[in-house]
Parts: sequence; C-alpha cells; structure tokens
Amino acid sequence: MRKAAELAGGREKLSRRLQVPLAEIEKWIEDKAKPPREIFLRMVDLIIDDNGVADASAPADAPPAKDCAHGASPARLE
Repeated sequence: MRKAAELAGGREKLSRRLQVPLAEIEKWIEDKAKPPREIFLRMVDLIIDDNGVADASAPADAPPAKDCAHGASPARLE
C-alpha cells in the first residue's frame, strides 16, 4: 500500500485515483484496517503497471530450457 501511494505521488493522489477517502488510505497504510479486495487489486495493478510486465517474468540471463528428447544419444535413453 505504501508502494502504491508512492507511485501515485502520495497518499492524497492515491485517494483520488482509487476514489476512496484519504482516511481509509491512512488506515490501510497504518495496518488498522484492510482494503476491500477490489481496491487492493487496483493497487496491485498500479504497482505492476509501473514496474512493467518484464519484471514479473524469468530473469533475462536465465539459461534456455533444454529439450531432453531432441538430439539425445541412444545411450542416454536406455
């Protein structure tokens, strides 16, 4: 929730963006209440949109997957 507020430009801007009272944002950030699922998912979307889809995928330097069947020698298959 703090990250969503940071990305939105502050708690007040997050409040306007989510169309919820600032007091609710404050309660959620201070862990005095939990946001409704719909609002929580909108905050997650905000964070994902800022970080980009590539961050959620495998690292760029990960080795490629190996096809065990292709080019395997008969000795390995026995």
